[in-house]
Amino acid sequence: MNAAAYIFYALGLGLMLLGAVELIRCFSFWLHNGHRAQKGGPPGQMMLVIAPRGPEDCESLVRAGGERVEWMALRPSCRLVCLDDGNPETEEILERLSARYRDLERKKPEELPGLLAGLSGKRV
Repeated sequence: MNAAAYIFYALGLGLMLLGAVELIRCFSFWLHNGHRAQKGGPPGQMMLVIAPRGPEDCESLVRAGGERVEWMALRPSCRLVCLDDGNPETEEILERLSARYRDLERKKPEELPGLLAGLSGKRV
C-alpha cells in the first residue's frame, strides 16, 4: 500500500468517528428535550428576552433567537420575548416576524420586571 491509501483510511475513520459523535449528540438532545418540544403546552420557566436597540437590528435578533429556540428544541418550555420600544418600524417588523415565529411574545420594556417576577414566583 502506498501513503495515499493510508491517508484515505485515516480520513474515512475520522469521518466515521465524527458521524458517531453527531449521532450520539442528536440522540441526547432528543432524549432530554423530546417531551418538551411539543407545541401547545403551557408557557415554560425559561425565557429568551430580546431587546433590540432599533429597527436596524430587530429582525436579525428575533430571527437568531427564534432559530436558537427551535434548534435547541426548547418550545414550549422556553418563551421568546421581544421588548418592543414602540417604534413604528420595529412594530411592523415584529408583526411580520410573528407569522414565522408563532411563539414570539411582544412586550413593553416596562413589563419586564413583572415577567421576570412571574418566573421566580415572586410579586413585584
